[in-house]
Amino acid sequence: MMSWKTWRLGAAALAAAGVAACGGSSDSGSASSTRPTAAGYYIQISGMRFNPLDLKVPAGATVTVINDDSMAHSVTSEATPGAYTPGEVSGIAFDTGAFNGVHTFSIPATAAQGTVIPYYCSTHLGGMATPNGSITIDPAAQPAPPPARPGTGGGGGGGGGGGGGGY
Repeated sequence: MMSWKTWRLGAAALAAAGVAACGGSSDSGSASSTRPTAAGYYIQISGMRFNPLDLKVPAGATVTVINDDSMAHSVTSEATPGAYTPGEVSGIAFDTGAFNGVHTFSIPATAAQGTVIPYYCSTHLGGMATPNGSITIDPAAQPAPPPARPGTGGGGGGGGGGGGGGY
């Protein structure tokens, strides 16, 4: 029969093994649940839509993707818009993998001005409300504030539009 001390040690070892097994490693390394506050180059996913549909960034920029949907999404480059197949344009390729929260990736510093890299969500293929977006290399691109959380109203907005018609 097993003593109480032996049983407790065995249970502790099993618990530790379970935690280690669940910890796993992630190939993304740059996913986070912390919403950024500084100006940058942002793609927002909200309501199954990419916003903006064409993000302009300078070569060497870090792109931050904010997934505000409750389901995982990806931002995956493709050589041909609408092909829904991972690919590269002029040696530029990226794939966030499916993620929730915030994920970043970098555009190479050698990216040529005017290069347009189309992307899509590999977890939903053509099922997004806006299924494709693109990143355009533009040396004049300027960082912008992070997008507002859905439902927060963002930067203010203009009042209510009057009463309904009593329907």
